[in-house]
Amino acid sequence: MEELRGHHGTWRLDDEMVRIRFDSGRKVPTLFKSLGSCAVPLAAVTDVEFDQGDRKRGWRLRLRLADGTDPYAQLGGPGSDAPTPLVLTGPNDRELLAEYFSDQLASAARYARELAARAPDPAEVAKGLVARPPVQVRTAEGSASFDGTRVRLQWDGWLSSTAKEREKSREYRLSEIESATWYPPVDVTEGYLRIVLRGVTIPEATELENDFFTLASHGTKGGEETLLMAATLNAHVEPADPAGEEAAPALSASPAVSPEEEAVFAKIRELGRLHAEGLLTDEEFSAKKAELLDRL
Repeated sequence: MEELRGHHGTWRLDDEMVRIRFDSGRKVPTLFKSLGSCAVPLAAVTDVEFDQGDRKRGWRLRLRLADGTDPYAQLGGPGSDAPTPLVLTGPNDRELLAEYFSDQLASAARYARELAARAPDPAEVAKGLVARPPVQVRTAEGSASFDGTRVRLQWDGWLSSTAKEREKSREYRLSEIESATWYPPVDVTEGYLRIVLRGVTIPEATELENDFFTLASHGTKGGEETLLMAATLNAHVEPADPAGEEAAPALSASPAVSPEEEAVFAKIRELGRLHAEGLLTDEEFSAKKAELLDRL
């Protein structure tokens, strides 16, 4: 069994998996400490990138995975390099050992892909790289929690706006969610986690303080925690099929939503859009939403 230790953790290679275990020291990035450990099937690895670096930077090893299997892909926005557990770095004096490990890993991945009767299930690969529900993160604006079937955003922190304090919280069913996006804090601006619902478009002009699909973070506190939440949600969301319909739920999914319930949730989503655009007041939105929820 091959093993490579880096700055923040250890990668272990066996016949079928790359097993990643992170350290818990003070200098370890929050994402890694929050995740603790994860594992990647070798058959899902499409490329192994190794950069020798230099005496100052040290070496860098990165895994590239098959399409649809990396829940961290695309997070961070255009041109951004979001943190990911698929990168290991280490000191220059262990460069030769790291390069040897990289070669062994690449060979093992090629062999695993050749032997595999079929490609690994993308959803299962993705779930092996994220936190297990229930998951909760906290930022200066409030908190986000995910129990495996619902996401709850709550705004009760010092950064929350008056509008969000009045709203207090919102819940979204996993079946309503298309994806989660994440943007890191830049300079003095806030970063945020955003829930993207199926069929709902948030106007570009909507400010974070009035965007009830987001949880903002300030500075370094909460930034990597919300990244992990976004990746975890993306790993659990059911992808849409080519015809534009939601894929059939897994055996462990929540019970199907009835047509009457779906109609109510569709109306609530539309009310949320009108509210975000400023066409409904806080009081009007809350009253209408309560009226619709009473029908369930």
